[in-house]
Amino acid sequence: MLHNRTACLLSLALAAGASPALAYETFYPLIQYTCDKQADMAIVTNSLLKGGKGETFEYSDKDGTYSPWDMVEIDRKSGRPKIVKKSKIIKTCELSSGSYTITLEPKPFGKTLDGRCGASISASITVTFDGIDILEKTPFENYCHGNSPIITRVTTFGKTSEVKIKRIPKYKFY
Repeated sequence: MLHNRTACLLSLALAAGASPALAYETFYPLIQYTCDKQADMAIVTNSLLKGGKGETFEYSDKDGTYSPWDMVEIDRKSGRPKIVKKSKIIKTCELSSGSYTITLEPKPFGKTLDGRCGASISASITVTFDGIDILEKTPFENYCHGNSPIITRVTTFGKTSEVKIKRIPKYKFY
């Protein structure tokens, strides 16, 4: 059975091309949000907690730390766990050029969580400025198969209203 904080399973690690030793490791997604008014930036990072770190990590809105698994409600009553409800995290950051809204949403790879690909979940990000999406519902991870790039950081600069995205290959992420 999956727990809301239990993330990518063996199949996801194998799909990412991980070594057999790494494939047995459990991963816990960690999304961090920071509104740094001093630096005039809003920063969202996407990373993984591995092994023992993830099992005991306390996600906290106060600290700006989130798990995509906490953004879904899972029905476990039947033999096949499935997602029945999704929620969003919405943050506002006041920077020099105005107010930015950062929206984080879960990105499930399937409605049921018992399939190889469907057992994983990621997130997507939207950055809005003055009511206009300047980065529209962009997934951190597009596919649960293959080696497509994964977004590890999204930085919004207040001075220029520019949004920069840092991506790395999936094999370097997992």
